Amino acid sequence: MGHAMECIFLFPNYQLFSTTPDSDLADFAAEMLAFIDRHGELLPMIDADLDAYGLRKKAQRARQRQAARAVLPALPALLSNIPEAEPSVAPRTLETGRPRMPALVVFLFLLMRGRYGSVSDQDACERFCEYKTIEAVLSPRGLRLPSRQALVDNLNAVTNATRQAILDAQLQDCLTEELDDFKEICIDSTAVCANSAFPNDASLAARSLQRAFIELWTLREQGVVTFTDGWMPSWKDTIVCLARDINMARGKKAPSKRRKLYRKMLDTMDKAMAPMKELYKTLFAEDAAQLAPQLQAKRERHLIDGVQALVNAWKAGNQIRRRVFKHEAVPMDEKLLSLADADAALIIKGDRETVLGYRPGLARSRAGFIVDLALDKGNTADSGVLVKTIEAVAGRVGAVPEKITTDDGYASQKNREAALKLGVKLITFSGAKGKKITPAGEWDSAEAIEQRARRSAVESLMAVMKDGYFFARMRRCGLENVRAEMLEKIIAYNVDRILMVRARKAKEAQEQEEKMRNTA
Repeated sequence: MGHAMECIFLFPNYQLFSTTPDSDLADFAAEMLAFIDRHGELLPMIDADLDAYGLRKKAQRARQRQAARAVLPALPALLSNIPEAEPSVAPRTLETGRPRMPALVVFLFLLMRGRYGSVSDQDACERFCEYKTIEAVLSPRGLRLPSRQALVDNLNAVTNATRQAILDAQLQDCLTEELDDFKEICIDSTAVCANSAFPNDASLAARSLQRAFIELWTLREQGVVTFTDGWMPSWKDTIVCLARDINMARGKKAPSKRRKLYRKMLDTMDKAMAPMKELYKTLFAEDAAQLAPQLQAKRERHLIDGVQALVNAWKAGNQIRRRVFKHEAVPMDEKLLSLADADAALIIKGDRETVLGYRPGLARSRAGFIVDLALDKGNTADSGVLVKTIEAVAGRVGAVPEKITTDDGYASQKNREAALKLGVKLITFSGAKGKKITPAGEWDSAEAIEQRARRSAVESLMAVMKDGYFFARMRRCGLENVRAEMLEKIIAYNVDRILMVRARKAKEAQEQEEKMRNTA
């Protein structure tokens, strides 16, 4: 029996009394379909992204075929039946092949991944197969629920430029429907966890060296390389046990005990890394032309991963020497923090708990829409992104916001002057630093007081995003992949917000109409 995501809707719905379920997902799906009908230019952009992905895969297959043909002259018995090798040229067009996943399916599940956090884990697979709403959306259009891996591959093929275009179109709809005028913006940042464990020097060193061992053994098991183990397995096990003992050390004598264990661990690492370094150098120097193209690619990938793991082990060991034995403070940009996500950083925000991850900044409009995402690598200072955020908001909505409110982290005289120069009429910074750089009359004005009181709305937004849209911890790794994941969640949030603001306005209009009727 196949995976839950493998199910397809083969049979039309012949029920006489069948309607689309009345649910939040049904409203969400209806809004997505209406949105894409209004913005038909987005589907060709998604198709272009899928074509580019298909060309990259096709070029990869062409390189593999070319490499395979290059080996054929060594097989005289088969040479007469094989055509001459053609020059390797990257394909520029896609020919007719298996049907491509429709752009509409990619768009729908892109937003649903933002709404539900995933389309590939077990919960998501079961949810999509059981929801009648998905069937009601796909079946009338002759579409089916894609397989899990194909869906993930196609969603990841969508570029961030396309995601930004979807967000821009959302905001233009809000302007057109007068759901918001985007004249008032509140800006703040938050700490988001990366998909990685919190850094620990001993564990990082042990896991890195263990990975370097595993890559070598994997290649040997596949018959790609040959070497003898020697003492390496024993050293590996010793390092893993020492890392465990270091992490488990407790009590008054724990610091001195950890120093002894660290010393022993570093000595064992030095003994293990010396022969491994020479072995990797020898393997890189060897000619692998006699191997099949697939084995060549596999060999190269494992060697590169193994060398990177060896470098990470050296970095972790160097961190231990500097921190434990030389009592140095290792600069953040020289630290090894994660083996899974090289772009993750330690995020420190005031007295809050330090996390390993990212520090996105969100711009919230008065009606609650997210207008912009500011995301850079590292624990970036808020003050460095304020002007860039204002310019990005102006570019999306077509005008510079009249009022900006934020906290003291963004406050500086330079930022205040730059914002006013851009055309902002009132900018308020909540906090002592903001009060110091703001004229007394402006600080005490009723308008400024109201804006500072509204700043808590963006704090509420952060809580909603983390609790309802899986914004607290990312699933993907790498800066651009994390940016893509955040944009999907922001777009999904805006869909829900559009539905809520639209319903609220309709209710207010109805109440106003009833009030006027009663007055008459």
